[in-house]
Amino acid sequence: MYSELEVKALEQRNYHRIREMIRVTYTMGYNIMKPGPWDNLLKFWSLLLILFTLLSYYGHWQLFVHYMQDIPRISESISTIFQSLMSIMKMIYYLMAPRRFYALLRLVCRHELLQKCELFAAVSDLPVAQPLKQRVANTMDQCWISTRRQLMFYLFCCIGILLNYFVNSLVVNIYHALTEPDNNYEVALPLPSLYPNWMDRGMTFPYYHLPLFLESCNLYICGMGAVSFDVLFIVFCTHGVGLMHSLTHMIEYATSPLIPRERRVQYLRHCIYQYQRVEAFALELNNTFRQIIIIQFILSLFCWGLVLFQISIGIATSLTIALRMLMYLAAGGYQIVIYCYNGQRFTTASERIPMAFYECTWYEESREFRQLIRMMIMRTNLSFSLDVSWFTKMSLPTLMSMIRASGQYTVLLQNLMQKK
Repeated sequence: MYSELEVKALEQRNYHRIREMIRVTYTMGYNIMKPGPWDNLLKFWSLLLILFTLLSYYGHWQLFVHYMQDIPRISESISTIFQSLMSIMKMIYYLMAPRRFYALLRLVCRHELLQKCELFAAVSDLPVAQPLKQRVANTMDQCWISTRRQLMFYLFCCIGILLNYFVNSLVVNIYHALTEPDNNYEVALPLPSLYPNWMDRGMTFPYYHLPLFLESCNLYICGMGAVSFDVLFIVFCTHGVGLMHSLTHMIEYATSPLIPRERRVQYLRHCIYQYQRVEAFALELNNTFRQIIIIQFILSLFCWGLVLFQISIGIATSLTIALRMLMYLAAGGYQIVIYCYNGQRFTTASERIPMAFYECTWYEESREFRQLIRMMIMRTNLSFSLDVSWFTKMSLPTLMSMIRASGQYTVLLQNLMQKK
């Protein structure tokens, strides 16, 4: 479909569209581009980030122990622990198979499955070649535009909540340092935590700087660790959707007057070969994410409940906390929306494939053509899907079930607080 120069230009353009995600992954300690001499150093930095984040859990544990009876105070700390645990598990998963993600990303950015499609070479001498190629190119371009929009929205949401946590604590500490020069105040850290005998000494070294560094690492992993991994899923999933839409367009042309009747069986066979490639890609994508993502869904369920509980409390007590939790919900809550929304698009696109086979005028074609159509309708009747382990599928009904469950969890927390 593409010449060598077109492939290079396409690859460069697609990498440019996800440049923010690539830069974030470097800061998280892994390289999704070509292997380089700094890969081992990046892995070491990733392990250090994980270690510093785990050390910061000491402060969250102390807060939990000291204020176990105060549910509103510890709920935000627990939700941030869940969020960072999700990011740590994703980082570890990536470090175990970095080249797998590199190979998938390269395949996607170069449109290798479309390059391998023999159909375009087979119809290069026919009038259908140019409109088909243009339609497929437009379809893939729209998918990359969708990827770009989701990436930028998610990135800005995460940056917004990270800045809110960090800048708010920094401004509060600077204000206390200027108004109380004797350091007789308790410092505020980026994330709610407690370091006994350290936090009441003001901004003196190292009693303030060490907890600040640990909590900042935790905060950064919460946001950017999610962005670096979840956006990869967006890229792969929307590319799969584009491949299925492109295959549907190819099938629609199978009985077009632009293709001579004697060459339509050969054309249909090339569509079937392309379907096999798309099927293999869908299976690989599902196997890559199906197990690791169960952790995301379980912990996000509790996070949503805790955040909604904080919002309900904050509306009555502190509008600042309520607004912060709304920002948190826009970033952390969007994680599950990414998987369910794109998973639904993936399934819906695959359901169009058997309809495309059926809707072409196969009944006017040869016996061999009709036999291939019947075979493919039966084969494609089982649509592709993206699974959450063995429990459920990434879909909009799953998203609605999680919203209902998190709402019930919020009500439970409210009842517990009222009883106290």
